[in-house]
Amino acid sequence: MTKNKAKGYEVTTGNVFATLGCKTSDELLARAKLLDQVSILIKNSGLSQKEVAKRLGITQPKVSMLIGGHLSAFSTDILIHYLSILGCEVQIRIKKPRTRIGIFRQKGCIAVC
Repeated sequence: MTKNKAKGYEVTTGNVFATLGCKTSDELLARAKLLDQVSILIKNSGLSQKEVAKRLGITQPKVSMLIGGHLSAFSTDILIHYLSILGCEVQIRIKKPRTRIGIFRQKGCIAVC
């Protein structure tokens, strides 16, 4: 992380939510990546926001919020639901600790690949 005091911002790599000190940084980054994919698919569909809204079963202002990246407006569950409606195959993989002793020993991670 480098600071540019003259311009008033920091340049970071990795998870911006972790850099900001968010306790749920993995979850927020995963949700942001899901939202980004939904937004890209909608933009590339060639459909109007009104038509997308009809197909997703939501209002046009909600579609505008999806495209605009309003992360706080959408849960992970609903973003996965929208991805499935948009024709995506969404897979969730769980990798368990190797031993019983590994449970609660360290926090796991959440990622969208």
